[in-house]
Amino acid sequence: MENRPLYSAEISEIIGTPPRWMMRVGSGLLLLALVAGVALASVVEVPEQHHAAVRISGITAPYYLRQSAGGLRLLVASGQPVQQGQRLAGSLQDSSLAIRAPFRGTFYAEVPGQTANDTLGVLVPAATAYRFTGRVAPEQLRELRSHGRQQLQVALDEQADSHLLLHGQLHYINPVVRNGQVTYVGRLDSASNAQVARQFAGLNSLEGTLLVSSTHKPVLQRLFQ
Repeated sequence: MENRPLYSAEISEIIGTPPRWMMRVGSGLLLLALVAGVALASVVEVPEQHHAAVRISGITAPYYLRQSAGGLRLLVASGQPVQQGQRLAGSLQDSSLAIRAPFRGTFYAEVPGQTANDTLGVLVPAATAYRFTGRVAPEQLRELRSHGRQQLQVALDEQADSHLLLHGQLHYINPVVRNGQVTYVGRLDSASNAQVARQFAGLNSLEGTLLVSSTHKPVLQRLFQ
């Protein structure tokens, strides 16, 4: 501690003492930058985003072909396009008996997800349309109404944090408030329908996330919150 004043004096002798006006200007610039930053943070607004759970399901549900007591044999291959009325499976005991496709689609012998052991396959509709349903608070619903196009996310790989981004429109809102929330129903657009059908063929429903952007708030206000 006794050598410190001498050491400081030696440094001052080497680099010199800056002029007082320079120190004042530097302090003034620092104060001005601080004031400008606070003013900018109080003016610039950013949306406050919330997430709400949503369920995505097909409007036309896939048709599951199940084994009967008499026994069935498949008449179509997995991945084969099927026309409405085409025979999917025939009876092992009576060749005149057959199960026909209720709609046009693609038949898959390997059914994703958990199904019964007697499931032979699933017929996925060709023109699949999907709807999404969920519950939000009334103030969040007002925000959804102000945005015509809704954004949804579906996890593809939770470990890799990979998501599928979808879009859709609100079609129906239940005005009854239950437990502080209202129920809504929407439909995905054509591009999102194609994405879901390609990624999740044969699934009855998916769990996703609805992105809700609430009112814009200044950055400074959000920092204090």
